[in-house]
Amino acid sequence: MSVRVVDNKLFIFNPSTGEDIGTIKSNSKNEISDIIDIASKKASNYNHSSFYTRTQNINRLRKSLIQNMDDFIDIICKETGKKYEESLTEILTSVEYMKYAVKILPSTLKPKKRKSGILFNKRASISYEPHGVAALITPWNYPLILTITPITDALLAGNTVVIKPSEQTPFTVKLIKELWDSCSNEPDLLQVVYGCGDVGNEIVKSKKTNIVSFTGSTVVGRKIAETCATLLKPVILELGGKDPMIILDDANIERAANAALWGGLSNAGQTCTSIENIFIHSSVKKQFISFLKDEIKKLDTGPSSTDHIGSITVENSKDKILSQISELKDDVEMIQGSVNENSGWFIPPTIIIDPPSNAKVMQEETFGPVMTLNEFDDINELITKINHQNEYGLSASIFTKNKLKAKQIAKKLVTGTVNINDVLSHYGISDLPFGGVGSSGFSRVHGKEGLIAFCRIKSLLEDRFSLKTELWWYHKKNLYIKLVKKFIKFYYN
Repeated sequence: MSVRVVDNKLFIFNPSTGEDIGTIKSNSKNEISDIIDIASKKASNYNHSSFYTRTQNINRLRKSLIQNMDDFIDIICKETGKKYEESLTEILTSVEYMKYAVKILPSTLKPKKRKSGILFNKRASISYEPHGVAALITPWNYPLILTITPITDALLAGNTVVIKPSEQTPFTVKLIKELWDSCSNEPDLLQVVYGCGDVGNEIVKSKKTNIVSFTGSTVVGRKIAETCATLLKPVILELGGKDPMIILDDANIERAANAALWGGLSNAGQTCTSIENIFIHSSVKKQFISFLKDEIKKLDTGPSSTDHIGSITVENSKDKILSQISELKDDVEMIQGSVNENSGWFIPPTIIIDPPSNAKVMQEETFGPVMTLNEFDDINELITKINHQNEYGLSASIFTKNKLKAKQIAKKLVTGTVNINDVLSHYGISDLPFGGVGSSGFSRVHGKEGLIAFCRIKSLLEDRFSLKTELWWYHKKNLYIKLVKKFIKFYYN
């Protein structure tokens, strides 16, 4: 781990260089309870706040984030070991979503009329109300993006927020909290607790948190879902992925190969939507591999600012990746790049050719700079294989010049998102909801769906005319039966 825990203190260090970054105290149970109490008391007023108040808070935070951009880039790079440009992308994606979500808030969450059907004397509508206190547990791989997104959705929906950042990357969220306190009119609306899994468990099981949003591993996500189920508490889960890339025989091979390298190696492959399994039509396999061999040699891995690929952030993750590679290193062909430095947690970019379907690298999420490559001939057989090979369903990509065929394939894939002739870009489109199926989670963030996910929906019915009685009430029973039977035969037959 890029964190040591000693006497309830988190000692954070840079996984790329081993440099100590700083120390943060883990919160005790009593402190966590007090913090949640503050959020709960604030919720009683903020839950009824205007859209204007909510948008002003997010706008201030966005502008403050931009003003402190360099500080965020610096701490993200230190905590995660990722590259400058990757941290810069976190800034871009975060402020883009914040600006977009503010814009769509009124139209998305304002009360909406619904048709009253055959009850023409009634008026029907729905309204979106905040749950109360939103508990957010955020990950280490994108400590800014994957914290800012649920913060934005939860606060704009009218919830107060309690965040538990990953113990690997607490300083990014600490900086968010500092900016919020300095720019917000109500600093207590956004609270942060620090620590490991036991701290996260406290805010999940608290009776004063009303909805939980978790981004992280499927194993932990299942435990959170089980806890929330016993409490009948709504939960948003964005979990792991094992994303396939399908390359048909008519694809632009150069674009597909470059996309595979970017989609599988950016952020050292530590992205839930990273390309992990490449499936390529047998007729273009040799051409594709030849291009990959040439291009992977141009990519440098190491701590230097000129290197393309950064370090692995978490030691356990590093060990898992190396285990998947070592299982097959003597049995199959591998294409590997090089590492410029051995002191940090660096793994060379690796493409494993034709691994067996039962290998760990085919069955388990890798979450590192490793991809597999297998050939196929029958697309329908491949679709069936992808849909049943593993339990994940987060995103997928299809490369072909035949867009109609791509859309037909996309319909058959059991996954949350499909990219056609592209990879990863879907998360940068704020209007697209994001989330998975199966062991990749459920519910959605981003877009209108992200705002609605942090609301409960209330239905409202009003009587238009306030007559003394209704046709179906007790004293008109016989008339009701007579008229309704005639109406059913006339209207529905």
